[in-house]
Amino acid sequence: MNSFFAPLYEFFYYHTPFSDDLFQEGIYAPLGLAMLLGSLLIVVLFYYIINRPSFSRWYHWMMVLGIHFAIQYGLAVWVPKRKFDTLNLQYSGEYWMFALMHGIISILAFTLLSYALRWWSKNCNRTPIPN
Repeated sequence: MNSFFAPLYEFFYYHTPFSDDLFQEGIYAPLGLAMLLGSLLIVVLFYYIINRPSFSRWYHWMMVLGIHFAIQYGLAVWVPKRKFDTLNLQYSGEYWMFALMHGIISILAFTLLSYALRWWSKNCNRTPIPN
């Protein structure tokens, strides 16, 4: 599973030796799964659980997208930092840049899943297209 997500992450951000350590420690797989499952969960939450006419505007969708980005960004800093601290590997700026790229990939996944799954929502099926 690590080999599946590594090319995606390394296409957007590759920094030696940080990316090599991410791959070697198997960190790409849990972050990739968290990105996909988190995006799916947030999309289902927005379109099918919340699903209110008063919460179906494009700016509501952007707010949910921002919350999703913040969660994924924090996760992408916390998981590698915790692992590398236990291994006594010292990185500083790499965490923040990798987390930014993970957040951008999460935004792309959220957007694609939104357009794929919004059609069956009763109240939000036109969101995020502005009214």
